[in-house]
Amino acid sequence: MSTVLASTLSETPVMRADGKTLGTVRTVIGNVATGELEHVLVDPPDEEVVYGFERADDGTIRIPAARISGLDDYLIVDGDDSAA
Repeated sequence: MSTVLASTLSETPVMRADGKTLGTVRTVIGNVATGELEHVLVDPPDEEVVYGFERADDGTIRIPAARISGLDDYLIVDGDDSAA
């Protein structure tokens, strides 16, 4: 993924590469020393949506930066088909 300001990701819809909607970006977490994105926290539309991602204590879905594959109208992430 190209360089993007973290502030532009807030409230961005998130979708798996197969078209399944995960929710919207709530928080972007990065490494302060390197400036690299570590993961995003996503507000799911309901409690059933996880699709193989870790759920944080506050109910958000934690998506590692390594799973992000693109950004256009949606933040696109690679899914884990084994947990779908």
